Amino acid sequence: MDALIVRSLSDGGMGSLAIAPFEASRRFGSTLSECHFYNANNVPTLVALNADQDGMPFEIDVWRADFSSTVVWPLRSDLVAGPPHPSIEPTRETGSA
Repeated sequence: MDALIVRSLSDGGMGSLAIAPFEASRRFGSTLSECHFYNANNVPTLVALNADQDGMPFEIDVWRADFSSTVVWPLRSDLVAGPPHPSIEPTRETGSA
């Protein structure tokens, strides 16, 4: 993949991105990968790469436990694979734990 075209999703500033192509017929299919990090206030932030119904990259979903905006992105060394704790995993239907 040479380029990735994205646009911001309306998520209150948490940082989620839709991945092109932006077609109304595309739907969530599965989560391909997840990681998390903690901000300066120790708020857990989950990030998931989601695929559409055909297995193609669909969105980068960012969910913060306190629903606040993402102000600073972490360093690569601050990213940890998977969710921080099973009780904090967001649900697809509600976007919250």
